[in-house]
Amino acid sequence: MYKLLLILRYLRRKLAPMFAVLAVTLCTAMLIIVISVMGGFLQMMRDAAQKLTGEVMVGADLSGFPYYQELIDELQRLPQVHAATALVRSYGLVNLNNRVLTVEVHGVDAAGLDAVTGYGGTLHWTSRDLLELLEAQLPPAEELTPGEKERVEARRRFYEQLDLRRLGMTFTPPPEWSDRPDTPGIVLGIEVSPWSVRDSQGQYSALNSSLGMQVTMTVLPLTRRGTFLEPAVRRMAVVNEFKSGLYDIDAHRVYVSFELLQKMLRMDAAEQVDPETGKPTGKVDPARATEVLVRGVPGVPLEELRRQVSSVTQQFAGDHLDCPPLWVQTWLERHAMLLGAVEREKLLLTFLFAIISVVAVVMIAVIFYMIVLEKTRDIGVLRALGASRFGIESIFLGYGLAIGVIGAGLGVGIAAVVVSHINEIQDFLTEHYHFTMWDPKIYYFDRIPTRFSPMEVSVIAAAAVLSGLLGSLLPAYLAGRLNPVEALRYE
Repeated sequence: MYKLLLILRYLRRKLAPMFAVLAVTLCTAMLIIVISVMGGFLQMMRDAAQKLTGEVMVGADLSGFPYYQELIDELQRLPQVHAATALVRSYGLVNLNNRVLTVEVHGVDAAGLDAVTGYGGTLHWTSRDLLELLEAQLPPAEELTPGEKERVEARRRFYEQLDLRRLGMTFTPPPEWSDRPDTPGIVLGIEVSPWSVRDSQGQYSALNSSLGMQVTMTVLPLTRRGTFLEPAVRRMAVVNEFKSGLYDIDAHRVYVSFELLQKMLRMDAAEQVDPETGKPTGKVDPARATEVLVRGVPGVPLEELRRQVSSVTQQFAGDHLDCPPLWVQTWLERHAMLLGAVEREKLLLTFLFAIISVVAVVMIAVIFYMIVLEKTRDIGVLRALGASRFGIESIFLGYGLAIGVIGAGLGVGIAAVVVSHINEIQDFLTEHYHFTMWDPKIYYFDRIPTRFSPMEVSVIAAAAVLSGLLGSLLPAYLAGRLNPVEALRYE
């Protein structure tokens, strides 16, 4: 009982231990905040990487592989597979208002891609955006002539009836956006257009969008043997823009109809022609795709899904010996370089801040050593009254444990408040002091991402408590080894 009473007395009446508590609190809060922000950033990168990629991919080179629909049918029979879809991937040039841009072109079945990756949810613009833009650009109603009012109302009705998500799913522009009735639609990454800029809140304006623009896309077809053919050129209209959350994808990728890109790349089914005579041989080259994207049933581990897809792919390749080599890859493997870099940055920052946190251990050790020197006579009295060496040591160890527990608890509480309100804190600092920690114009995410992991917080809190014990270990040992007679003589 005397040990607990002494610990509580030291905690209440000494100012120096409060500095030790403060050190543990600040180090704990700092480490949790850093890990939560980096963890949130990593999680957003992982979510964005998986979006528009699928969980597992089966593919060949850019010349593609035939019989892809058979492979899809076989994959969809697996109980582990939720959905699968084919795509055609190539590279090309897009002429956007006399700006020639290099892009990665994906020909997709929008409904199939939506089932695998949630493509529809990435389409950025809605008719509401256009209506808000129209209202913002209009002068006061009293300044409009009757003819202008009629035209404004007609445009408002047009925007109200315009379903931009449906246009992005069907790649079909409205007649008002195309100069020919057979003009196909194209969906651009929201950063493809050089005029697509963000405001101070990280939001895009429909005023700077490419909606309704006419673009010219050029791709270079390949034969099954990999030889180049004449470039294919097609005029298109931008029907929407998508935002996946990964800048590299949003700045370089465009989507068009699967059948359209197949035809442009001459990967659709076609009758074979004898190269010597130029006459049809009566045989048909099957249509080709470059990749098949697979989404697993919820709860199926990624590696299990990969193993099942690999097994089906191997069987498929054995049944079709004229197929080129196929590879099977998970979304983690495809984005391993990007995600690995972020994970290493998180680990490095955690390590650096953990080193800085060692100051708490040193501070506790110094403070406790000073307390041992100050309480030498008290220790001598306790020893003379029969207290054991372990009893004296346990007082200071308990003292250190109490400081660690209090500091860890306060640190976790402060970190939880900061992490859960970090964007509000950022807005307050920007509004009142013009200090910006996270500029949405620079960083691709418009809000500071956070991820408060109970496991990581528990480990950090346990480490903080342990730091209190470690800091008190040497002073406690020295206190327990004091000679009672010499301690009573200490001045």
